[in-house]
Amino acid sequence: MLRSIAEFADYFAGIRRRTLNYLRVIPPEKLDWSPDAGEYTCRDIVRHIMAAEQMYLTLLQTGEWRYPGHAGAEGATRDALLAEMEAYHAATLAALRAMPDALLQETRPSFVPDGPPIKVWRWLMAMVEHEVHHRSQLASYLHLLGAQPPQIYGITVEELIARATG
Repeated sequence: MLRSIAEFADYFAGIRRRTLNYLRVIPPEKLDWSPDAGEYTCRDIVRHIMAAEQMYLTLLQTGEWRYPGHAGAEGATRDALLAEMEAYHAATLAALRAMPDALLQETRPSFVPDGPPIKVWRWLMAMVEHEVHHRSQLASYLHLLGAQPPQIYGITVEELIARATG
């Protein structure tokens, strides 16, 4: 269970830093690529992460589910999308840090019809899990594109084993 929104915000900032490392590897000319028709493009994934972040923040602030959509930014460069994502995230972190810790124990409605209300701290964890899911999706896309996804913590498993057995 979370006990501090400020500590969560610091944690979430680290999650986003690692996600941005993956986004920076997307070949700029492949923003609109997807592995199959009807699948999210790389651009869609970036926009969806931003839209979902706004959706979760709105849920925390108002108790309402509102997905703003992830369409748009057609023609925007990778760097422009990254700048937009960083700006969205900075605003989210500021809003989170302004919330009292007591909010963590409040509940917000489930997205499942007639589902039980869920504590805010659980929704915050769901927000992170959602982002990590799409970061993993992007890692798969990068592999399919022949681009090397970054090592999440800057070291490969092989390097870790070599250090440990040294």
